[in-house]
Amino acid sequence: MMRAEVRRAATAAAVVLLMIVLSGCATPLLELRRATPPLSQETLVEVQQVVKAIEVELASFVPDEVTVVIEEKTRGSIMDCAPGGVSWGSSTVVRVTEQPDLGDVAAAVRAGWARTGEFEIELTEASTGDPSLVLRSAQLGNYYFRQFDDKVQVLSFSTCFAYDEERDGYPWEIAAE
Repeated sequence: MMRAEVRRAATAAAVVLLMIVLSGCATPLLELRRATPPLSQETLVEVQQVVKAIEVELASFVPDEVTVVIEEKTRGSIMDCAPGGVSWGSSTVVRVTEQPDLGDVAAAVRAGWARTGEFEIELTEASTGDPSLVLRSAQLGNYYFRQFDDKVQVLSFSTCFAYDEERDGYPWEIAAE
């Protein structure tokens, strides 16, 4: 290619780029965008039913030998997760005589739970150094096993769903634990 042809091609590319930028079709290079999670169209009641069912199912995997009682909380709270969307959080407490090995709980969940294939199951370490069991699903939410004193708490957080105050209730009507 001759020097004149290279200049013409570079000029044409610069003109096209300038037109795109000036017409508003370009995103500034340094603008960072966070991906907005998709909003489910389920109602709060529908979300609560699914999340609580999974939460209680998971609590049942704490070994019977150490379980004193499973205390299902009936309430939870909502928190923002995207514009116009919320996630519902709740928990169930398993009172125990001694702390179970979360590795054994994870193995029992993997081996005996019908929904295992719908979740990413990870045995990890919390910031405190204590073991932590985390179950994640893009469709069904996130669930965490937390150990303290004479309890194992199963925390649940739904996926992001479209929140309608008139349909789902106002935030002050949704009692927090």
